[in-house]
Amino acid sequence: MNKKRIIILSICLIIICLIVFFLCYWYRKEKNTNSDIKIDEIEKISTYNNPIVPEGFKKVETDFASWKLENGVPKGWNKGLVIEDNIGNQFVWVPIDLENLHYDSYYLSVREQYKKESLNIQNNEDIQILKYGGFYVARYEAGVPKEKQNNLENISVNTNNVIGVPVSKKGSIPWNYIDAENAEKSAKSMYNLSHLKSGLLTNKQWEGIMQWLNGCNYNVYENSSEWGNHSDVNFEFSGYYSTDHGKNYQYGKEKMKREYNMILSCGATDRNMANNIYDLAGNLREYVTGNSNSNYEAAGGYYDNIHQSAYGSGGYSQASNQIGFRVVLSII
Repeated sequence: MNKKRIIILSICLIIICLIVFFLCYWYRKEKNTNSDIKIDEIEKISTYNNPIVPEGFKKVETDFASWKLENGVPKGWNKGLVIEDNIGNQFVWVPIDLENLHYDSYYLSVREQYKKESLNIQNNEDIQILKYGGFYVARYEAGVPKEKQNNLENISVNTNNVIGVPVSKKGSIPWNYIDAENAEKSAKSMYNLSHLKSGLLTNKQWEGIMQWLNGCNYNVYENSSEWGNHSDVNFEFSGYYSTDHGKNYQYGKEKMKREYNMILSCGATDRNMANNIYDLAGNLREYVTGNSNSNYEAAGGYYDNIHQSAYGSGGYSQASNQIGFRVVLSII
């Protein structure tokens, strides 16, 4: 009897030890997953002036930025290098040179961290910059999903405030009438692979884009009307346009935008392009995530206002005709 008890107690003790072992293992794994990462432990994969091309994408030569090498780096590294996936979605490289370029506040802080390798970081934006030297942003405002591209009439919150897979393609109907939460979920749905994720631009990434463009002599902080679609500017374009706040679209070729406050299809004119990125100023405001998941802003100005800066933003989360979004990539 005593022998039987000893056996039972031994088995129970072994089971308890196994449970404790696995709990400790799980706890350590979770702790390591969520803990800060030392800067000197981050492997440098690419640099700001020689970016990596994610698996499944190809390099695209443009009139504005070339991938051809010059002294070992792409000639167009600071002009907006373009990549494209296998279904035609395009993205532009935003270089963040922490060593030499003079970025404001946030990126200066990251640069100081970078110089102090003993410091730890946890923010994925910082890891992306330290590991790859920048990030890829959609060349175009998010277009409505492929199955909605031919829906040119009776557009509203009822038709657009849904979750779907956006596109980043020239000529697409831009995706407005969507609230911030659905925009973020839709942005994340574009790529969810082991080596690549997508999401909504953060306000810090928006700031990085603005500082980069400012360094390339684009007016981003005062009045961006010279390269944006605002109500006080006239220019020629070819593409779809709406004169009733995005409810209905029609096509125009070499049409002058002057009599109406128009929402234009994505990339309708090279005039509204900065370093190969279209419609950062005007057309639609764009949701960016703020300091928490429930805090959203909308940046870039919009088609129905005047004298706006691309940099400016304000807190928004509700679906409206004014606001769309743009996708950013996160390489794993």
